Amino acid sequence: MVTPWSYLKSAASLIVITLNLSVWALPLVLIGVMKLIAPPFRGTADRLMDLIYRVAVSVDDAWLRGVIGIRWNRPVLDLDRNKTYVVVANHASWSDIFLLQSILVHDGPLLKFLVKRSLVWIPVLGVIFWAFDFPMLRRRSRTGADDAERRRGDLEALHAACRVLLERPAALMNFAEGTRFSPEKHAASESPYRHLLRPRAGGLTALLEALDGEVDSVFDVTIVYSRPVSFLDFLSGGVDEIGVDVERIPRAEIPDTREAQRQWLEDRWHRKDQRIDSARRAR
Repeated sequence: MVTPWSYLKSAASLIVITLNLSVWALPLVLIGVMKLIAPPFRGTADRLMDLIYRVAVSVDDAWLRGVIGIRWNRPVLDLDRNKTYVVVANHASWSDIFLLQSILVHDGPLLKFLVKRSLVWIPVLGVIFWAFDFPMLRRRSRTGADDAERRRGDLEALHAACRVLLERPAALMNFAEGTRFSPEKHAASESPYRHLLRPRAGGLTALLEALDGEVDSVFDVTIVYSRPVSFLDFLSGGVDEIGVDVERIPRAEIPDTREAQRQWLEDRWHRKDQRIDSARRAR
């Protein structure tokens, strides 16, 4: 039930999260500039930046869990900060990002996203993308190119964007549905799942190809809300305990062909759908 108190808590959460992002912008710029002009400082700069990322995640956790009272489980994961992983998850709300950061970043590598290079000009967020070496994709116009040529060009651009992970390993996020779930999108896509959109295997396949030989494992994460929730529901604490299931799949166990990876991902999505359905029926 939406109340003035829930709106107040949502507003307070937005302010805290925004301040937590903003307060680190200047230190990140200073450290980033030092890294550029003093190459011997690069290792120390990267460690300082990683520490800032982890502290920022801890601040969000402390507010959301300790003050707002949101509850979610943190599976124990055997992570190596010096290895690169791909994370595949269902996507129901912007709150998913806070949950994924909470379970991965404290003990493992930083969680990063593939972003368009143009986003570097967004205030605060652009500084974060630049300072933490988020892989940035630069797309070039290929007017007149055929499909094969466009795919080849896109893969080359993705290879170039992911080179940063060779020096700074990370957990690279892939929301396979391509967008957040909504009843309207679900109906329009004629999804065969009750609580999920159709997964798109192309993004996962492209990442595995671009990171050829660098990916240690894929983490399949199922985020289970007991009911559909909005980001404001999450920020106000108006959600039941959130389930987070994680399965680690070694890269060698994932099929290599596009068609086999598509079938593998669809099988995973059926399992997710059943898990979410069981949780909601139990309420």
